[in-house]
Amino acid sequence: MNPGYNPENIKNLKQAAAHAGRSFVINDSQESDDQSVYFLFVGKNDAGQEVIYDTFMYTLHAEYEVQLYEAAEALLFEKFPDLKSIDEATEEQMEYLDLLADEIEQRNEIHVVEFINIDEAVEMGIAIDVCLNVETITTEVIEQFIHDFNNNTLDLDDTEYSFSPYAEEE
Repeated sequence: MNPGYNPENIKNLKQAAAHAGRSFVINDSQESDDQSVYFLFVGKNDAGQEVIYDTFMYTLHAEYEVQLYEAAEALLFEKFPDLKSIDEATEEQMEYLDLLADEIEQRNEIHVVEFINIDEAVEMGIAIDVCLNVETITTEVIEQFIHDFNNNTLDLDDTEYSFSPYAEEE
């Protein structure tokens, strides 16, 4: 049985969250910062059964940075087909990677939108990745997300955003 559905685990999480004065508990086993946070909360699955949601929330700006460097890395690997891993890159290749990222930004190629991915095929509860257009991930942002998610009122923005410093010049 998935331990995220275990009533005792759910009760313990609710108690820990209440003790902290929140509806969630930060997942200390994962690294978090003001751009990304791992946390656990209790909600209901589609069948109405209580479950622990293991959630990774991060900002749209962080998603932009990830996509920017993934695009630059893809171009780097095209240029250097013998390079098997970014960890093996030379200093010159890393400088070239930065140049590629800057060129991609200048062309304003990367655009990102808010999204949520839900995965029930995990070992613990249900996994959620959610990306929101906020400056930082705060307690208030997390609480609002949980409220909206649990009340089925989550309304994600489908606007495409670019965080390129060159985007405003166009």
